[in-house]
Amino acid sequence: MNGMHDARAGSHLGCGATCEMAVRGLPSADADLAQVLRLVQDVVPDFRGELCDAPSMSDENEALRVATALTRYWRHAHPEAGAHYAALRCWGLAIWQPVYLAVIAAHAAPAVPHLSGLMQPVVAGVPKGFRLPAHAPLTGDLQLRMRTAAQEIRIYCDRMRAVLLPKVGLHRMAADRLQAECVLGALLLVGRHDMTLRAEELIAHGQAWLAMLDLVGSCDFFAYRARDGTGRLALDRQVCCHHFRRHDGEKCSTCPKLPLDTRIGLLQAQPA
Repeated sequence: MNGMHDARAGSHLGCGATCEMAVRGLPSADADLAQVLRLVQDVVPDFRGELCDAPSMSDENEALRVATALTRYWRHAHPEAGAHYAALRCWGLAIWQPVYLAVIAAHAAPAVPHLSGLMQPVVAGVPKGFRLPAHAPLTGDLQLRMRTAAQEIRIYCDRMRAVLLPKVGLHRMAADRLQAECVLGALLLVGRHDMTLRAEELIAHGQAWLAMLDLVGSCDFFAYRARDGTGRLALDRQVCCHHFRRHDGEKCSTCPKLPLDTRIGLLQAQPA
């Protein structure tokens, strides 16, 4: 999760690869959904998705397929990092794209997509973009979009958690905390894209999201000053991803195992 939550989409959750948004031959009725995807990509350029026909398998079977592909890879990729690392790695990779899509759409687009039917191709243990069945997204004011997106996230994550739990022994509290990180991490990217949003507004939005998802206390923000003196927000994370246990790993800049002043120093040392 190093780097994702303090400003940029980061490699530990698999969202650092160069991606593109592809929209293929859509009928005019699906133009609203295509616009949503384009607006989300404006916030996260490194994001790949395409609209497609109705899926060939149920949401439950799709979740099982993704979970199986992830656990098959990460069980053996870094055995030195331990079971907790593998479990959280699988969980973070499984949910970050749908969570980012829903949260960012709620704030940056006039409509929110449904996540039912979303498919994630997994290559070498990493979801490589997503496919979303063409449909009419739900329009409404910000509060309605947030409530709709929160319900979509809840359904998607509950389903994915149910299939991952018996495969990797995912700890409920740790899973909640990483899910909250994904939500607030997406919100940080919204704030960096929309410079009119004040820190107080982002914090309030974050609290609202976590309340709607029953994740209050699972993650938070802390404020710090960047090297140029500007005020920034970063994630006050409540769970360690255990990336540092890999032979090639290190503690993330926002690792909860580090004292706050150390985290702030690491964030200030990063390029703007």
